Amino acid sequence: MSFFDAIRRFFAPTPAEKAEKLRRRIVNMYGHTEDRKYALGQLHDLGPTLAPKCLIERFTCRCENGTVDADEKAYTKQLLLDLGAPCVEPLKKFLLNNDKDFSWPFRTLSDLISHEELVEFIVELLNSIGPEYVRDTERKEQLMLTIKTFEEPEIDDAALRYLNDDNETIRFVTADTIIAHGRKEGIHALCERLACETSQRILSLIANAFRDKSWAIEGDFIEKAQNNLPSEYRINEKGIIV
Repeated sequence: MSFFDAIRRFFAPTPAEKAEKLRRRIVNMYGHTEDRKYALGQLHDLGPTLAPKCLIERFTCRCENGTVDADEKAYTKQLLLDLGAPCVEPLKKFLLNNDKDFSWPFRTLSDLISHEELVEFIVELLNSIGPEYVRDTERKEQLMLTIKTFEEPEIDDAALRYLNDDNETIRFVTADTIIAHGRKEGIHALCERLACETSQRILSLIANAFRDKSWAIEGDFIEKAQNNLPSEYRINEKGIIV
């Protein structure tokens, strides 16, 4: 080895430094897509120790061209899938700790783990986030829309408390999901909501569901629900909205 080769090797960036440099390139939305995709590939080649956390950050940025953005994120997803199991924990950690950019990381995780493990993680997410105030509700909304396609009762049970969420949109999408599943515990929770909900569109959503499905309102809630419902709804002697 020549003296100059030794000097170059001495000053060569460490793998961590290289990963950080590449990370900055993939989140630079002012660069060219070819440059970002090349950097994504280079990150992947650094291997499962350094690559997953950096690659996930591409999901947090949006470029103006929606087609290019989707193409790069699909490529990022494929690179993470190629790295396999070492990406599972970084993806879970990201989803547990970030209120935004839910969709692509969740879809990637869904393809890496079994359905049973995914259900367990969704319950963990629901229990971790909770119905308390958050500045950005994107993750909550996307999560509620996602669980509409799941039928596991443990997911429904963890979602019920979001009917009391501080945000009206979250209460709406939660009610819509619970209506779609139609479980006994959910119907009971919706009865409670009819008696106290302040949003007219949520009241109409729930009332229409009870009317169309002939769900009976439980006796303890009939009077309060009648007083709280918009004037066009009436509850008959059987507790059915007509």
